[in-house]
Amino acid sequence: MSRQHFVTGSLVVVLAAACAQPEAAPDMAAIEQAIQAVRDQEIGGFSSGNIDQVLAVITPDVHMMPPNEPAVVGHDAARAWAQAIHAQFDVSGRYTSSNIIVAGDYVIERFTAELALTPKAGGAGMAETLKGIHIYQRQADGSWKIIQDVWNSDAPPPAVPPTTTTGQ
Repeated sequence: MSRQHFVTGSLVVVLAAACAQPEAAPDMAAIEQAIQAVRDQEIGGFSSGNIDQVLAVITPDVHMMPPNEPAVVGHDAARAWAQAIHAQFDVSGRYTSSNIIVAGDYVIERFTAELALTPKAGGAGMAETLKGIHIYQRQADGSWKIIQDVWNSDAPPPAVPPTTTTGQ
């Protein structure tokens, strides 16, 4: 290769790189709207007991970390966990705040929510204020799904009953 070809080729590469369009900033309004739609479908499905609606917006390998319980991993475990909740309680929930950070094909969401559980067998219901983190992943079709769901309650943990000692 002659020096002239090398210089010309190098110049073409440098000019092409200089003219390349920088990666466009994400359309935050569109992403926020898409995340809101996923969140609405998730809480709507959970509140109504439509577990398939919830499963539609979580990945097959989802990791859920409910408070005071073992982790729930995957669709089958998520279905079983949600069915167990709905077998015992009527559920009503809503998100009260959301803050998102976009990182490429991931969105990290910090949220607060309110959840009410009314025992189907009767008795006093429970109302909780929750806080948590959702991590969403953009799917091949451009949609967003929850891959991590971690939450806990603002309520203090239940009191531990006092231990009794026997005379020794």
